[in-house]
Amino acid sequence: MEIRSYTWIRRTREAALAGSFSTFLWTAFLVTFITQSSLGLGHKVEGRADSDSHGPAWKFDLRSVGFTGFAPKQEQWGLNLRLNPICFISDDVLIATFITREEVTTLARRDQPGELLPLRLHGIFLDAATGQVRNTKEWSITRPRGGIIAAGEGRFVVLTPEISALYSPKFEQLKTLSLSSEQRSHLWDLYPSPSGKSLLAEYHYPDALYQWIDTNSLQPQPAWKDERLPSAVSISDGELTFFSQEFMKSQNVYVNRVIVKSRTGGERVICHETGQGASCGIPHFLNNELLALWMPHGVSVLPKAGGNPLLAASFHDDEWIGQLFYPSSDGNRFAVTVWTHKGGSAFLDIDYHAVLKRIVVYDLPSQHVAFTLDAKQQKIRTVSGVALSPDGSLMAILTDGVVEVYQLPPEHTGAVDLKNGILHLQFPLSAKSKP
Repeated sequence: MEIRSYTWIRRTREAALAGSFSTFLWTAFLVTFITQSSLGLGHKVEGRADSDSHGPAWKFDLRSVGFTGFAPKQEQWGLNLRLNPICFISDDVLIATFITREEVTTLARRDQPGELLPLRLHGIFLDAATGQVRNTKEWSITRPRGGIIAAGEGRFVVLTPEISALYSPKFEQLKTLSLSSEQRSHLWDLYPSPSGKSLLAEYHYPDALYQWIDTNSLQPQPAWKDERLPSAVSISDGELTFFSQEFMKSQNVYVNRVIVKSRTGGERVICHETGQGASCGIPHFLNNELLALWMPHGVSVLPKAGGNPLLAASFHDDEWIGQLFYPSSDGNRFAVTVWTHKGGSAFLDIDYHAVLKRIVVYDLPSQHVAFTLDAKQQKIRTVSGVALSPDGSLMAILTDGVVEVYQLPPEHTGAVDLKNGILHLQFPLSAKSKP
């Protein structure tokens, strides 16, 4: 593929993207719902709380295994790679990641130039049932970006700006993906599928180019170009989805679409709305068959082929849904974060800040709310990561340097309103989750 000079400017990209969505959608999008900050871990494990408080099964204080609170400041744009800092690689193992900056006082050896790089990506492998540390590992990196994703069957992939590697459950390095210096300089993001079996690499030269990568082999496919894609897409193992808006000058209206495009090039429209302010929502794959459509105050789930939604949930006007969805790898459950705004003044030009209100876990086969975590009750103001175990029985969150794991109930216990085969949910619900 032809590579031109790197003259692309992020502001230009964002301005073009912002123009492709309705005003109200992007006003909500500007809220920083989830801050993918560096995270740390510690050896302190607290026991299960009283069942009446619906507390976590265990807590893990993160700071005693090397977390320093490092967060990149005044970093230049150029790599948007911000992966979920926690993930389950199996029902038994949970990984938390964070980055540290080490003090370098000596010169690196010529045969090992990366030995003394100041940045380190740390992976802490925890027993999902007890919170005990099973293993730790670290990797040298040149930019404060990187993370770990599950790849199925207990395997995991370490994604960094320099090199990516597939590991076995026994920490054996199975495959590697090395990008050329030119590719690294133009890499903008890596998007994993919910199962972790596929990646989509996005480059800018300055035009956007995309490349599929199978995590089982870490072999990239030929790169291709699509000028319609926004700066963020969502993928399954074999397809990608995105929101598209086009102004029809002849009719003086905006046409909004959600498009699903396969790896072989075929595509279809699964949602179509016309009119100023109309929107289908921003699509996210939950598994290989289902999509979630995000709106600032609601979410709906529908088959990737389109048709009627299987689930629709709406929230109050003073509640905003986080833009990230957290599905279990078996595809049966997913979690969303719900936020409210505190402080701020339009008159004084003071920004508000987002405060976590709750986390809601939906069960797709039963079309019910499986679990609701009340953030105020648990004294949680923000989270930097959420993950569900592959079978959906556990939920892990990362908050203020602490990993918390919650046992999720196998069955729904609350009342819902079913109309015409669609689950209509209005919050707050009176339902309470099992401890």
